[in-house]
Amino acid sequence: MKRIAALIVSIQLAIGGTVFAAGDQQPDTNAVLQGLRGIVRAADEASISSDLGFPIASLPFKEGESFSKGDVLATFECGDIQAQLKSAEAALAAAQIAVANDERLARSNAAGKFEVELSRAKANQAAGEADAYRSKLGRCTIAAPFDGRIGAMPSHAHETPEPSRPIMHIVASNDLLIDVLVPSIWLRWLRSGEQFSMRIDETTKTLPVDIIRIGATVDPVSQTVKITGRFSGDTTGVLPGMSGPTTFKPPGE
Repeated sequence: MKRIAALIVSIQLAIGGTVFAAGDQQPDTNAVLQGLRGIVRAADEASISSDLGFPIASLPFKEGESFSKGDVLATFECGDIQAQLKSAEAALAAAQIAVANDERLARSNAAGKFEVELSRAKANQAAGEADAYRSKLGRCTIAAPFDGRIGAMPSHAHETPEPSRPIMHIVASNDLLIDVLVPSIWLRWLRSGEQFSMRIDETTKTLPVDIIRIGATVDPVSQTVKITGRFSGDTTGVLPGMSGPTTFKPPGE
């Protein structure tokens, strides 16, 4: 009985001051449905970490600061990798010289096919090692994958971060989404592309929102489904984590 009571309470709708439960008739399509809260989140976010095991050389941005896609977010002290790369490139050059010499000898019948293939294999191995160091050296600089802001910065310059510990958390600043849990009974009329509004508690602004996705499953306990929307108005001052009540208006019959 407690479970049934919880289900009924969880899917009640506050509509124009009147409470409707799932067993009631579908509300008048001219009614305005209010009270469900939406939560703002960034469309893109990421926790940045590194597996290099080298000290951080620089962190150009601080918590809360904005950056553009491609900006350098962090650099590492990678002198050891640079030295290893130079050594690998020298080994590759020597292996390539050996290949050219063996091929020349083979044309004069002074070297066999086996010697030529062996020198080529050694050159390929040296090339692979050089590529591995180049790839590792490329990870010594972390560039921003999108426009955004620094959400958190637990690390500091000159520290050597552990591979499992994020250096920073970043969030997109130019694309905000809104998640709302709505009663599954609304799927009778709710569609992607429709619009609702949300009043942001922290700014007191009311902004229009376009529905871009409707969840693929219904929670069997709460009888709700998640919808995701995107603001279609000016979002200046709106930050991820803000929330507020929403207003839906079912389409007219």
